[in-house]
Amino acid sequence: MIINERTKYLLDVEKVLEGLNPITPYGIKYKSLMIPYSKTQKDELQEELDRIEKVMKLVDTQRVLFVEMRTHMRGIKDLRKSIERCIDGGVLSLVEFFEIKNLVGTMRSISISQANLHWKIPDKYRINILNEVEKLLDPDNTQLKTFYIYDCYSDKLREIRKTKAGIDKKLELLKANKKREIEKEIGIELRTTGDITISRKEIGTIKKLIDYPKLQVSSETYINITFKIRPDNEMAKLMKEIEEIKESEVLEEMKVLETLSNKLALLGNSILDNMDSIGNFDLLISKVYLSNALKGVKPVISDELKCIIKNGRHTVVEAGLRKKGKAFTPISVDLNKGVAIITGANMGGKTVSLKMVGLLMIMMQYGLFVPADYMEASLMDFVFISAGDEQSLDSGLSTFGSEMQLMKEVLFMTDMEGMILIDELARGTNPREGFAISTGIIKYLVQKPCITLITTHFDGLVREGIKHLQVKGLRNVDYDKVGHPDVISDYMDYTLVEIAEETDVPKDAINISRLIGIPEEILEEAERVILSNSIKEVNDEIKT
Repeated sequence: MIINERTKYLLDVEKVLEGLNPITPYGIKYKSLMIPYSKTQKDELQEELDRIEKVMKLVDTQRVLFVEMRTHMRGIKDLRKSIERCIDGGVLSLVEFFEIKNLVGTMRSISISQANLHWKIPDKYRINILNEVEKLLDPDNTQLKTFYIYDCYSDKLREIRKTKAGIDKKLELLKANKKREIEKEIGIELRTTGDITISRKEIGTIKKLIDYPKLQVSSETYINITFKIRPDNEMAKLMKEIEEIKESEVLEEMKVLETLSNKLALLGNSILDNMDSIGNFDLLISKVYLSNALKGVKPVISDELKCIIKNGRHTVVEAGLRKKGKAFTPISVDLNKGVAIITGANMGGKTVSLKMVGLLMIMMQYGLFVPADYMEASLMDFVFISAGDEQSLDSGLSTFGSEMQLMKEVLFMTDMEGMILIDELARGTNPREGFAISTGIIKYLVQKPCITLITTHFDGLVREGIKHLQVKGLRNVDYDKVGHPDVISDYMDYTLVEIAEETDVPKDAINISRLIGIPEEILEEAERVILSNSIKEVNDEIKT
C-alpha cells in the first residue's frame, strides 16, 4: 500500500504505533521494518489477524505464562553481530561466550513457557531449546550462568593447569612457613595474605620493618605503609615458573576459544533462527497488548471495495479528550466506491471523522486490530489525505496552490483502488471558484475505482450518486452558558447521519459564536443577513 510520510503524520499513524512496545532488540527491529500489507497479501494479513485473535484469547486464559515470557525477554541483548561474526570465521571473546550462554539459557526458559501454551505455535514464532549449543558452552552441565574455559576443552590445557596448581601449592606452603618465621622474629602478626599495614604515626615500627630484610614495602599512602614478604630465592624461582606457565595457559585458552568459535559457527544459524522467532513472537504479543489497550476488534477483509466502520474511535483524539474528562463520540460510516461528502459546522468533528476513517484503514493494513465495534473493508492500493493549511513557503505556493499540487499527485493515482480523504476541498480560494473546482474534482472522482470522503462547507455539491453524511451538530443548547468555548462539546452531537434527500449545509456557526460569547447584536445582524439572502434566493427562483 502506498502511504507517504505526510499522510502518516496527518492521520497520527506513528502516534498509534508508539503504543506498540516490543521489549527485545529483535522485536524492536521487526517493528521498525513494519509496512502495510498490500492487496496481493490478503491471505498473509488474514493469517496475522487470526493469530492476534488467538493470542488475545491465550493472554486472557494463560496470563501468567505471558508475564513469565515477557520477564525473560526483558534481559535479552542483541548478540546478532557476534553470532554473524562467528559464522564468518571470527573468534569470540570470553565475554561474548558468556553473553551467548545466557541468551541460550533465556531461550530455553521461553521455550518451556511456550510449550505450556494451549496453541500449536507456528515455526515463525517457536523458540527452540538449543541442546547442542548448551552442551558446547556448558560441557560439565553445571547449569550456571557464568562461562568458563573448562579443562575438558583441551587435554593440554588440563595438564598446564594441573602443573600450575602444583607450583601454586608449593609456593603457598613456602609463604606460610615464611609468614610464621617472620611473625616469630618480629613479634607482629601478618595477614593471611602475608602482608601488614602500619600507620605512619608508628614511626618506630615502620623503621624496624624497613630495616627487616625479610619484608619489603609493597605500597604506601600519606596515612600508612603496607609491607609484604620478600621472596627468597626458592620462592622467586617458583614465581617465575608460574608466570611462564600462565603464558602457556593464555595461549592455549586462545586456541580453545578459536576451536569453540569454529564449533559454534556450525550451530550459529540455529541461534539466529531463534533470534528471529523471538522478534516475531515479541512483536505479535505487542500487537495483542495494543489491541487490548485500544479495545480493538478484528477487521473483516472484504473482496468488494468498501469501508464499513461501526462506532469507530480515533484513539489519539480519544486519549486527549480523556485527559480533559471528556468522552469521544464513536463514529459510524458505510462507504463504497464513489464519493461521500460530510457536511456540518466548524467544530462539529468533520475532520476527526475523516481522519478516523483513514487511521483505521491503515491500522487494518498494518495487521492491527482497530478501535471500533466492527469494521469491514477491502484492502487499498493507497491512502491519501489533504487536510489543514497546505501552504508551502519553500515553493512559494499559496494554500490553494499547495492543495492543488497535492490533488494533482493523487489524481494521477486514481486508476488504482484507494482511499482519498479531503478536508475542506478548495478552501484556499474564493467561494465561487472553490465551488466550481470542487464540483469538477468530485465529478472526476465519482467515476474512479476509489473511496473518496470529502468534508465541505459548500452548498450544492451533493448530487445524485454522491453519499451525504451530516454531523448532527448542536442539540439542546443552554445559551445561558455563553462565554465558555469548552462547553460546546457538551452540546455538540458528533454523530454522522446519512441524508437521503438534498439539503443545505447546516448553519451552526452563529450558534457556536453565541456559545463562545460573541455580542448578541452582531449575531442578530448575521441572522437577518442570512434570512434576507434566503428570501432573495426564493424570489430569484420565482422569477426564473
